[in-house]
Amino acid sequence: MKAIVKPKPVDGKDWPIGLQIVDKPEPIIERPNDVIIEVTAGAICGTDVGIYNSKDSLRVQMARTITDPVTVGHEFSGRIVDAGKQARAHLARLVFEKAKTNHGLKKLLRRKTARSLAAESTFLKFLEKQFFSTAEMHVTCGTCYQCLRGEFHVCRNTIIKGVHDDGAWAPYVKVPAENVRLFFQREIPYEIISFMDALGNATHTVMAAPIKGQSVAVLGCGVQGLMAVAVAKWAGARRIYVTDASHQEFSHEKLLARRFALAKLYGADHCFDMAITEERAAFSDTILQETDNTGVDVACEMSGSYRAYEDAARVIRMGGTFSLLGIPSGTMQVDFAKNIIFSGITVHGIIGRRVFQTWNQMEELLKAGLAKQLMKTGFVTHQLPLEQFDQGFAAIRSGDAYKVLLKP
Repeated sequence: MKAIVKPKPVDGKDWPIGLQIVDKPEPIIERPNDVIIEVTAGAICGTDVGIYNSKDSLRVQMARTITDPVTVGHEFSGRIVDAGKQARAHLARLVFEKAKTNHGLKKLLRRKTARSLAAESTFLKFLEKQFFSTAEMHVTCGTCYQCLRGEFHVCRNTIIKGVHDDGAWAPYVKVPAENVRLFFQREIPYEIISFMDALGNATHTVMAAPIKGQSVAVLGCGVQGLMAVAVAKWAGARRIYVTDASHQEFSHEKLLARRFALAKLYGADHCFDMAITEERAAFSDTILQETDNTGVDVACEMSGSYRAYEDAARVIRMGGTFSLLGIPSGTMQVDFAKNIIFSGITVHGIIGRRVFQTWNQMEELLKAGLAKQLMKTGFVTHQLPLEQFDQGFAAIRSGDAYKVLLKP
Protein backbone atom coordinates (compact mmCIF):
# COMPACT_ATOMS: atom_id res chain seq x y z
CA MET A 1 0.00 0.00 0.00
CA LYS A 2 1.07 3.62 -0.53
CA ALA A 3 1.94 5.41 2.73
CA ILE A 4 3.25 8.87 3.63
CA VAL A 5 6.40 8.40 5.71
CA LYS A 6 9.23 10.21 7.47
CA PRO A 7 12.64 8.57 7.96
CA LYS A 8 13.97 8.23 11.49
CA PRO A 9 16.48 11.00 12.31
CA VAL A 10 20.08 9.90 12.70
CA ASP A 11 22.54 11.65 15.04
CA GLY A 12 25.05 13.78 13.20
CA LYS A 13 23.12 13.74 9.93
CA ASP A 14 20.68 16.15 8.33
CA TRP A 15 16.99 15.30 8.74
CA PRO A 16 15.54 16.31 5.36
CA ILE A 17 12.53 18.60 5.27
CA GLY A 18 9.42 17.08 3.72
CA LEU A 19 7.74 13.67 3.56
CA GLN A 20 7.80 10.78 1.11
CA ILE A 21 5.29 8.31 -0.33
CA VAL A 22 6.55 4.74 -0.34
CA ASP A 23 5.15 1.23 -0.67
CA LYS A 24 4.64 -0.52 2.68
CA PRO A 25 3.00 -3.83 3.57
CA GLU A 26 -0.62 -3.64 4.71
CA PRO A 27 -0.94 -4.12 8.48
CA ILE A 28 -2.15 -7.52 9.68
CA ILE A 29 -3.67 -8.88 12.89
CA GLU A 30 -0.78 -9.99 15.12
CA ARG A 31 -2.26 -9.66 18.61
CA PRO A 32 -5.70 -10.59 19.96
CA ASN A 33 -6.57 -6.91 20.58
CA ASP A 34 -5.48 -5.59 17.16
CA VAL A 35 -8.00 -3.72 14.99
CA ILE A 36 -7.46 -2.89 11.32
CA ILE A 37 -9.27 0.23 10.07
CA GLU A 38 -9.59 1.16 6.40
CA VAL A 39 -8.88 4.88 6.35
CA THR A 40 -11.52 7.16 4.82
CA ALA A 41 -9.63 10.39 5.51
CA GLY A 42 -6.65 11.61 7.50
CA ALA A 43 -6.13 15.20 8.65
CA ILE A 44 -3.05 17.39 8.92
CA CYS A 45 -2.32 18.95 12.30
CA GLY A 46 0.38 21.19 13.76
CA THR A 47 2.49 18.25 14.88
CA ASP A 48 2.49 16.94 11.31
CA VAL A 49 3.65 20.36 10.10
CA GLY A 50 6.51 20.14 12.59
CA ILE A 51 7.41 16.68 11.31
CA TYR A 52 7.24 17.91 7.71
CA ASN A 53 9.55 20.82 8.59
CA SER A 54 11.94 18.58 10.60
CA LYS A 55 11.43 20.68 13.74
CA ASP A 56 14.04 20.02 16.43
CA SER A 57 11.50 19.06 19.11
CA LEU A 58 10.00 16.48 16.74
CA ARG A 59 13.47 15.22 15.83
CA VAL A 60 13.96 14.33 19.50
CA GLN A 61 10.60 12.56 19.64
CA MET A 62 11.04 10.68 16.38
CA ALA A 63 14.46 9.41 17.38
CA ARG A 64 12.31 6.99 19.46
CA THR A 65 10.41 5.59 16.46
CA ILE A 66 10.00 1.83 16.44
CA THR A 67 9.40 1.64 12.69
CA ASP A 68 11.63 3.24 10.05
CA PRO A 69 10.46 4.97 8.01
CA VAL A 70 7.37 5.63 10.09
CA THR A 71 3.95 6.21 8.53
CA VAL A 72 2.86 9.68 9.60
CA GLY A 73 -0.63 10.86 10.58
CA HIS A 74 -2.56 10.55 13.84
CA GLU A 75 -5.89 12.16 12.89
CA PHE A 76 -8.25 10.01 10.82
CA SER A 77 -11.62 8.38 10.27
CA GLY A 78 -12.39 5.03 8.68
CA ARG A 79 -14.21 1.71 8.74
CA ILE A 80 -13.19 -1.37 10.72
CA VAL A 81 -12.34 -4.27 8.41
CA ASP A 82 -10.59 -6.79 10.70
CA ALA A 83 -10.07 -7.46 14.40
CA GLY A 84 -8.55 -10.06 16.69
CA LYS A 85 -10.70 -12.27 18.91
CA GLN A 86 -10.18 -10.16 22.04
CA ALA A 87 -10.77 -7.01 19.99
CA ARG A 88 -14.10 -8.32 18.67
CA ALA A 89 -15.37 -8.87 22.19
CA HIS A 90 -14.34 -5.33 23.18
CA LEU A 91 -15.89 -3.79 20.05
CA ALA A 92 -19.16 -5.63 20.69
CA ARG A 93 -19.26 -4.14 24.19
CA LEU A 94 -18.68 -0.68 22.68
CA VAL A 95 -21.61 -1.24 20.32
CA PHE A 96 -23.94 -2.14 23.18
CA GLU A 97 -22.73 0.80 25.24
CA LYS A 98 -23.54 3.15 22.35
CA ALA A 99 -26.97 1.53 21.93
CA LYS A 100 -27.95 2.82 25.40
CA THR A 101 -28.33 6.30 23.92
CA ASN A 102 -29.21 5.45 20.30
CA HIS A 103 -32.69 4.08 19.62
CA GLY A 104 -31.93 3.08 16.01
CA LEU A 105 -28.93 1.01 17.04
CA LYS A 106 -30.87 -0.50 19.92
CA LYS A 107 -33.45 -1.80 17.46
CA LEU A 108 -30.75 -3.46 15.35
CA LEU A 109 -29.43 -5.30 18.41
CA ARG A 110 -32.79 -6.69 19.56
CA ARG A 111 -32.48 -10.15 21.15
CA LYS A 112 -28.67 -10.07 20.90
CA THR A 113 -26.00 -9.88 23.59
CA ALA A 114 -22.46 -8.49 23.33
CA ARG A 115 -21.12 -12.03 23.41
CA SER A 116 -23.45 -13.34 20.71
CA LEU A 117 -22.79 -10.30 18.50
CA ALA A 118 -19.01 -10.75 18.73
CA ALA A 119 -19.38 -14.42 17.78
CA GLU A 120 -21.42 -13.75 14.63
CA SER A 121 -19.58 -14.40 11.37
CA THR A 122 -21.04 -11.15 9.99
CA PHE A 123 -19.96 -8.97 12.94
CA LEU A 124 -17.09 -7.29 11.11
CA LYS A 125 -19.30 -6.57 8.10
CA PHE A 126 -21.88 -5.12 10.50
CA LEU A 127 -19.24 -2.81 11.97
CA GLU A 128 -17.95 -1.81 8.55
CA LYS A 129 -21.43 -0.97 7.27
CA GLN A 130 -22.92 0.74 10.33
CA PHE A 131 -20.03 2.61 11.95
CA PHE A 132 -17.31 5.10 11.25
CA SER A 133 -14.33 4.73 13.53
CA THR A 134 -11.33 6.59 14.79
CA ALA A 135 -8.92 6.00 17.66
CA GLU A 136 -7.06 7.67 20.47
CA MET A 137 -3.58 7.53 18.97
CA HIS A 138 -1.70 7.86 22.26
CA VAL A 139 -1.10 4.20 23.10
CA THR A 140 -0.41 3.90 26.81
CA CYS A 141 1.20 1.17 28.90
CA GLY A 142 -1.57 0.65 31.46
CA THR A 143 0.93 -0.23 34.19
CA CYS A 144 2.78 2.96 35.18
CA TYR A 145 1.78 5.06 38.20
CA GLN A 146 -0.18 7.53 36.04
CA CYS A 147 -2.09 4.83 34.15
CA LEU A 148 -3.02 3.05 37.37
CA ARG A 149 -4.51 6.34 38.56
CA GLY A 150 -6.51 6.67 35.33
CA GLU A 151 -4.28 9.52 34.09
CA PHE A 152 -3.61 7.89 30.72
CA HIS A 153 -2.97 11.24 29.01
CA VAL A 154 0.28 11.56 31.00
CA CYS A 155 1.44 7.94 30.76
CA ARG A 156 5.23 8.13 30.84
CA ASN A 157 5.56 5.26 28.36
CA THR A 158 3.21 6.66 25.71
CA ILE A 159 3.74 5.60 22.10
CA ILE A 160 2.10 8.02 19.67
CA LYS A 161 1.01 6.39 16.45
CA GLY A 162 2.05 8.59 13.56
CA VAL A 163 5.10 9.77 15.53
CA HIS A 164 6.72 6.75 17.21
CA ASP A 165 4.86 3.99 15.35
CA ASP A 166 2.97 3.68 12.06
CA GLY A 167 0.05 6.06 11.78
CA ALA A 168 -2.92 6.67 9.53
CA TRP A 169 -1.78 8.33 6.31
CA ALA A 170 -2.19 5.13 4.36
CA PRO A 171 -5.10 2.99 3.18
CA TYR A 172 -5.05 1.00 6.45
CA VAL A 173 -4.00 1.60 10.05
CA LYS A 174 -3.69 -0.82 12.96
CA VAL A 175 -4.71 0.28 16.48
CA PRO A 176 -5.43 -1.42 19.83
CA ALA A 177 -9.13 -2.16 20.38
CA GLU A 178 -9.06 -0.26 23.68
CA ASN A 179 -8.29 2.95 21.79
CA VAL A 180 -11.13 2.69 19.24
CA ARG A 181 -14.11 5.07 19.14
CA LEU A 182 -17.28 4.13 17.23
CA PHE A 183 -19.83 6.46 15.61
CA PHE A 184 -23.12 5.00 14.39
CA GLN A 185 -23.95 5.82 10.77
CA ARG A 186 -23.83 9.64 10.33
CA GLU A 187 -24.27 10.71 13.95
CA ILE A 188 -21.08 12.74 13.36
CA PRO A 189 -19.81 13.38 9.80
CA TYR A 190 -16.67 11.45 8.93
CA GLU A 191 -14.98 14.74 7.98
CA ILE A 192 -15.29 15.89 11.61
CA ILE A 193 -14.33 12.48 13.02
CA SER A 194 -11.14 12.79 10.95
CA PHE A 195 -9.81 15.54 13.22
CA MET A 196 -11.40 14.72 16.58
CA ASP A 197 -7.88 14.05 17.88
CA ALA A 198 -7.07 17.75 17.34
CA LEU A 199 -10.50 18.93 18.49
CA GLY A 200 -9.83 16.94 21.65
CA ASN A 201 -6.76 19.06 22.39
CA ALA A 202 -8.86 22.23 22.21
CA THR A 203 -11.63 20.61 24.27
CA HIS A 204 -9.18 19.46 26.94
CA THR A 205 -7.71 22.98 27.11
CA VAL A 206 -11.06 24.73 27.45
CA MET A 207 -12.66 22.18 29.77
CA ALA A 208 -9.73 22.06 32.19
CA ALA A 209 -11.78 24.58 34.19
CA PRO A 210 -15.54 25.01 34.66
CA ILE A 211 -16.56 27.04 31.62
CA LYS A 212 -20.33 27.60 31.75
CA GLY A 213 -21.11 31.25 32.47
CA GLN A 214 -17.42 32.19 32.56
CA SER A 215 -15.41 34.83 30.69
CA VAL A 216 -12.66 33.36 28.52
CA ALA A 217 -9.61 34.71 26.69
CA VAL A 218 -8.34 32.59 23.79
CA LEU A 219 -4.77 33.55 22.92
CA GLY A 220 -3.95 32.51 19.36
CA CYS A 221 -6.52 32.22 16.56
CA GLY A 222 -5.08 29.46 14.43
CA VAL A 223 -6.82 26.11 14.00
CA GLN A 224 -6.58 25.21 17.70
CA GLY A 225 -7.64 28.67 18.79
CA LEU A 226 -10.67 28.67 16.51
CA MET A 227 -11.74 25.27 17.80
CA ALA A 228 -11.25 26.51 21.37
CA VAL A 229 -13.57 29.45 20.67
CA ALA A 230 -16.24 27.14 19.26
CA VAL A 231 -15.92 24.67 22.14
CA ALA A 232 -16.05 27.44 24.75
CA LYS A 233 -19.21 28.90 23.21
CA TRP A 234 -20.99 25.54 22.96
CA ALA A 235 -19.90 24.76 26.54
CA GLY A 236 -21.66 27.92 27.72
CA ALA A 237 -18.96 30.60 28.04
CA ARG A 238 -20.45 34.02 28.79
CA ARG A 239 -17.87 36.24 27.03
CA ILE A 240 -14.98 35.27 24.73
CA TYR A 241 -12.00 37.48 23.88
CA VAL A 242 -9.61 36.39 21.11
CA THR A 243 -6.10 37.49 20.16
CA ASP A 244 -3.73 36.79 17.29
CA ALA A 245 -0.92 38.74 15.62
CA SER A 246 -0.61 39.73 11.99
CA HIS A 247 2.80 39.60 10.31
CA GLN A 248 4.42 40.10 6.93
CA GLU A 249 3.11 36.84 5.46
CA PHE A 250 -0.33 37.16 7.10
CA SER A 251 -1.58 40.73 6.95
CA HIS A 252 -3.95 42.49 9.34
CA GLU A 253 -6.58 42.56 6.60
CA LYS A 254 -6.25 38.80 6.04
CA LEU A 255 -6.43 38.18 9.78
CA LEU A 256 -9.67 40.16 9.98
CA ALA A 257 -11.22 38.58 6.90
CA ARG A 258 -10.37 34.98 7.75
CA ARG A 259 -9.50 34.00 11.31
CA PHE A 260 -11.25 36.80 13.19
CA ALA A 261 -14.35 36.59 11.00
CA LEU A 262 -14.63 32.87 11.70
CA ALA A 263 -13.89 33.36 15.41
CA LYS A 264 -16.85 35.74 15.62
CA LEU A 265 -19.08 33.22 13.84
CA TYR A 266 -18.03 30.70 16.49
CA GLY A 267 -18.91 33.03 19.35
CA ALA A 268 -16.04 35.48 19.97
CA ASP A 269 -17.24 38.83 21.32
CA HIS A 270 -14.02 40.75 20.60
CA CYS A 271 -10.90 40.01 18.53
CA PHE A 272 -7.59 41.89 18.83
CA ASP A 273 -4.55 42.02 16.54
CA MET A 274 -1.72 42.13 19.07
CA ALA A 275 0.76 43.30 16.43
CA ILE A 276 -1.00 46.70 16.49
CA THR A 277 -0.16 48.83 19.53
CA GLU A 278 -3.65 50.29 19.87
CA GLU A 279 -5.33 46.87 19.71
CA ARG A 280 -2.86 45.45 22.21
CA ALA A 281 -3.90 48.16 24.67
CA ALA A 282 -7.58 47.68 23.80
CA PHE A 283 -7.34 43.97 24.66
CA SER A 284 -6.70 44.52 28.36
CA ASP A 285 -8.74 47.74 28.54
CA THR A 286 -11.83 46.06 27.07
CA ILE A 287 -11.60 43.04 29.35
CA LEU A 288 -11.12 45.11 32.49
CA GLN A 289 -13.95 47.45 31.51
CA GLU A 290 -16.39 44.60 30.79
CA THR A 291 -15.46 42.64 33.93
CA ASP A 292 -15.54 45.52 36.42
CA ASN A 293 -11.71 45.51 36.61
CA THR A 294 -11.76 41.83 37.60
CA GLY A 295 -10.33 40.04 34.55
CA VAL A 296 -11.27 36.83 32.76
CA ASP A 297 -12.02 33.61 34.58
CA VAL A 298 -10.09 31.45 32.12
CA ALA A 299 -7.27 32.08 29.64
CA CYS A 300 -6.45 29.44 27.02
CA GLU A 301 -3.00 29.78 25.44
CA MET A 302 -3.11 28.22 21.97
CA SER A 303 -0.30 30.07 20.17
CA GLY A 304 2.94 28.88 21.76
CA SER A 305 4.13 32.49 22.17
CA TYR A 306 5.68 33.78 25.38
CA ARG A 307 4.33 37.20 24.45
CA ALA A 308 0.87 35.68 24.84
CA TYR A 309 1.85 34.48 28.34
CA GLU A 310 2.56 38.11 29.22
CA ASP A 311 -0.78 39.17 27.75
CA ALA A 312 -2.58 36.55 29.80
CA ALA A 313 -0.91 37.71 33.01
CA ARG A 314 -2.50 41.15 32.49
CA VAL A 315 -6.06 39.90 32.16
CA ILE A 316 -6.54 36.72 34.25
CA ARG A 317 -8.52 37.47 37.39
CA MET A 318 -7.24 36.56 40.85
CA GLY A 319 -8.19 32.92 41.37
CA GLY A 320 -8.53 32.35 37.63
CA THR A 321 -7.26 29.51 35.45
CA PHE A 322 -4.51 29.50 32.83
CA SER A 323 -4.56 26.50 30.42
CA LEU A 324 -1.48 26.07 28.21
CA LEU A 325 -1.60 24.08 24.97
CA GLY A 326 0.72 25.99 22.61
CA ILE A 327 4.35 24.88 22.71
CA PRO A 328 6.83 27.78 22.93
CA SER A 329 10.53 27.62 22.12
CA GLY A 330 13.23 28.55 24.62
CA THR A 331 12.57 29.92 28.10
CA MET A 332 11.14 33.02 29.76
CA GLN A 333 11.39 34.64 33.18
CA VAL A 334 8.27 34.45 35.35
CA ASP A 335 7.39 36.52 38.40
CA PHE A 336 5.80 33.59 40.24
CA ALA A 337 5.09 35.63 43.37
CA LYS A 338 3.13 38.34 41.55
CA ASN A 339 1.53 36.46 38.67
CA ILE A 340 0.74 33.08 40.20
CA ILE A 341 1.14 32.78 43.98
CA PHE A 342 -0.35 36.07 45.21
CA SER A 343 -2.91 35.95 42.39
CA GLY A 344 -4.00 32.42 43.29
CA ILE A 345 -3.80 31.32 39.66
CA THR A 346 -4.30 27.67 38.68
CA VAL A 347 -2.04 26.65 35.77
CA HIS A 348 -2.85 23.59 33.64
CA GLY A 349 -0.34 22.12 31.21
CA ILE A 350 -2.40 20.42 28.50
CA ILE A 351 -1.20 17.33 26.68
CA GLY A 352 -3.39 15.20 24.46
CA ARG A 353 -6.87 14.27 25.64
CA ARG A 354 -8.09 12.86 28.92
CA VAL A 355 -9.00 9.26 28.04
CA PHE A 356 -11.90 9.02 27.56
CA GLN A 357 -13.36 11.97 29.45
CA THR A 358 -12.37 14.50 26.78
CA TRP A 359 -13.70 12.27 23.98
CA ASN A 360 -17.06 12.04 25.74
CA GLN A 361 -17.18 15.81 26.25
CA MET A 362 -16.48 16.66 22.64
CA GLU A 363 -18.83 13.97 21.31
CA GLU A 364 -21.62 15.55 23.36
CA LEU A 365 -20.80 19.02 22.00
CA LEU A 366 -20.54 17.77 18.42
CA LYS A 367 -23.93 16.08 18.57
CA ALA A 368 -25.46 19.18 20.16
CA GLY A 369 -24.63 21.22 17.06
CA LEU A 370 -20.89 21.88 17.01
CA ALA A 371 -20.34 19.36 14.18
CA LYS A 372 -23.05 20.99 12.06
CA GLN A 373 -21.51 24.41 12.66
CA LEU A 374 -18.01 23.27 11.72
CA MET A 375 -19.31 21.71 8.51
CA LYS A 376 -21.52 24.67 7.59
CA THR A 377 -18.74 27.22 8.06
CA GLY A 378 -16.23 25.32 5.91
CA PHE A 379 -13.73 24.50 8.63
CA VAL A 380 -12.53 21.65 6.39
CA THR A 381 -11.03 23.75 3.62
CA HIS A 382 -9.25 21.09 1.55
CA GLN A 383 -9.86 17.42 0.72
CA LEU A 384 -6.98 16.03 -1.31
CA PRO A 385 -5.74 12.66 -2.54
CA LEU A 386 -2.98 11.25 -0.36
CA GLU A 387 -0.45 11.84 -3.13
CA GLN A 388 -1.11 15.62 -3.04
CA PHE A 389 0.03 16.05 0.56
CA ASP A 390 2.57 18.73 -0.41
CA GLN A 391 -0.31 20.88 -1.70
CA GLY A 392 -2.06 20.51 1.64
CA PHE A 393 1.01 21.60 3.60
CA ALA A 394 1.48 24.55 1.25
CA ALA A 395 -2.11 25.68 1.91
CA ILE A 396 -1.48 25.53 5.66
CA ARG A 397 1.81 27.41 5.30
CA SER A 398 0.12 30.23 3.36
CA GLY A 399 -2.67 30.56 5.94
CA ASP A 400 -5.30 29.58 3.37
CA ALA A 401 -6.32 26.37 5.14
CA TYR A 402 -7.91 25.36 8.41
CA LYS A 403 -8.28 21.58 8.35
CA VAL A 404 -6.86 19.68 5.40
CA LEU A 405 -8.01 16.11 4.78
CA LEU A 406 -5.91 13.55 2.89
CA LYS A 407 -7.78 10.66 1.29
CA PRO A 408 -6.10 7.35 0.36
